[in-house]
Amino acid sequence: SVGAGAVCRKQIDAEKERVLAPAKRSSGIEWKELHFGLNRVMQYYVGGYQTEHLYDLALEELKRIEENAVTELYALDPHKLMRCIEDLNMIEHAKIKIQAMKERRFSSPALGVQRLDYPNADPEDQGNYLLVYQEDGETKFERIPIRFWGNMKEEYEKHNPDYAGVYKPEN
Repeated sequence: SVGAGAVCRKQIDAEKERVLAPAKRSSGIEWKELHFGLNRVMQYYVGGYQTEHLYDLALEELKRIEENAVTELYALDPHKLMRCIEDLNMIEHAKIKIQAMKERRFSSPALGVQRLDYPNADPEDQGNYLLVYQEDGETKFERIPIRFWGNMKEEYEKHNPDYAGVYKPEN
């Protein structure tokens, strides 16, 4: 019974321009060069031992790549265009990962994070999911307890009165 949402033509046009830009160029940087550059940044600044300063350097390098390399990215066929888009998405994922790792100020062998500036685990923070979202172009964070649903039986029956007494923890 829900109708289609409103379409933002401006957003669609901007996304088409972003995605098709490499196909409109006939020379510049191929996807492989961008891919290797991104890998190098992540390896140098986000691999092995990590610090807040290294994360900041990584974000600076990603910004430099976006300003200089992405504007020169070109694709001569649909396959290479797909790989270009994949690399553009990898840059966004790298920025999200780095920002989330900056927000988590502790080391965690389970997460594969060894921070020299925060060498100890933080059991309180480890008991939370880190929700990362964007609001008005700004990255924001929220911590949510791992067992955010509370008591499963009580919550289930509260929201499903027809099934009261059906839920059993062993199911």
